[in-house]
Amino acid sequence: MRGPARIIWSDPGNPTSEVSRALGIERLQLRQALHRIKRAQGLKGADRVIIWNDGSVTDHQDNVLGNVYDEII
Repeated sequence: MRGPARIIWSDPGNPTSEVSRALGIERLQLRQALHRIKRAQGLKGADRVIIWNDGSVTDHQDNVLGNVYDEII
């Protein structure tokens, strides 16, 4: 059984290569997935989000905005 999800990114700016490696995807895939998630939620690129190690993306009120893995084409 896997433990609870943990935050792997919550800083301003673009996630680092370490974040994409932690998710097991390419950095470009992560960037594109985040843009899709933000756009679907009416957010701008500069809006801060939190990325979890299970691919979930939340805002700072812990509302789930989407999942990186669902957005990979």
